[in-house]
Amino acid sequence: MNSRLQEIRERQKLRRQLLAQQLGAESPDSIGAVLNSKDEQKEIEETRETCRASFDTSLPVAKRKCLNESEDPEEDVEEQREDVELQQQQEESGQYEEVYKDSSTFLKGTQSLNPHNDYCQHFVDTGHRPQNFIRDGGLADRFEEYPKQRELIRLKDELIAATNTPPMYLQADPDTFDLRDLKCKFDVILIEPPLEEYYRESGIIANERFWTWDDIMKLNIEEISSIRSFVFLWCGSGEGLDLGRMCLRKWGFRRCEDICWIKTNKNNPGKTKTLDPKAVFQRTKEHCLMGIKGTVRRSTDGDFIHANVDIDLIITEEPEMGNIEKPVEIFHIIEHFCLARRRLHLFGRDSTIRPASSRPTEMWVSCMFWCN
Repeated sequence: MNSRLQEIRERQKLRRQLLAQQLGAESPDSIGAVLNSKDEQKEIEETRETCRASFDTSLPVAKRKCLNESEDPEEDVEEQREDVELQQQQEESGQYEEVYKDSSTFLKGTQSLNPHNDYCQHFVDTGHRPQNFIRDGGLADRFEEYPKQRELIRLKDELIAATNTPPMYLQADPDTFDLRDLKCKFDVILIEPPLEEYYRESGIIANERFWTWDDIMKLNIEEISSIRSFVFLWCGSGEGLDLGRMCLRKWGFRRCEDICWIKTNKNNPGKTKTLDPKAVFQRTKEHCLMGIKGTVRRSTDGDFIHANVDIDLIITEEPEMGNIEKPVEIFHIIEHFCLARRRLHLFGRDSTIRPASSRPTEMWVSCMFWCN
């Protein structure tokens, strides 16, 4: 028991030393002089309540009066007492609702009245999402501090550009087209299904037919995938995370990675999306599940894959309303990772035609092959 008590005291002493260093105090014993005293905290609270009452129109008139030098506070004591009693009665009956104008109410007890690096509270106050403050998120400046990694990606991009073939595509109706008619086994398959979730969040009226997960599961992916192959499935951010895994299992793939697309709103803070009627929060990311089929080892299969070139995050600005395009960086990730030449893109569009690629399409629902 004594040893435990001694350990607690040592930890407390160490915490006070670290806190003194952070606050700039001369010693742990002088921390109290740096922090606000109880009287100062009480004065700050009274000032805050006075300012809040002067601008809050939901409070009684007596509380919104700003006390000038010529006014006597004792004149309104009785009226304020009645207002307080009325407010207490409303709180007890559940009719009173407090209105928050800023984050000062939630910052009580802090050293200062600003949220510091509390990005969640900063989002509430300004509308800027926390991911807006991730540094070096773009392709151009992501590896500025890693020159060898940057040089590797440059060389790979030059090799891909020098060895690719002209793009090809095939017009087809995905409802009736049999993927086995392609008569080819693909090493990489990228699936971008037109989910209802994409239409709803982008604010598009779904004139075209969207696909359900039952329809996606009926695709004969297992018939056109090679013995060792990869599949990349965009599954949104809702129920698709679980249903996408079920699709991978049905096609004979194992989930090995989850590529996350994080959407920022630097150019349009406070932007709200079209939400599901049952939604409470608005989602600001999408997921692309990566599945593997067969046995692939990074130590022995260097001719087939090149691991650890890119990261599993895509950070871009959220597309404008009506745009359901996926970030082009997913193609860079696939081309950098898998060195195989047979690649298929299902549900591609004219804007997603890649050099060294081919695809079947009807309207924007398409199927694409691309190889290097």
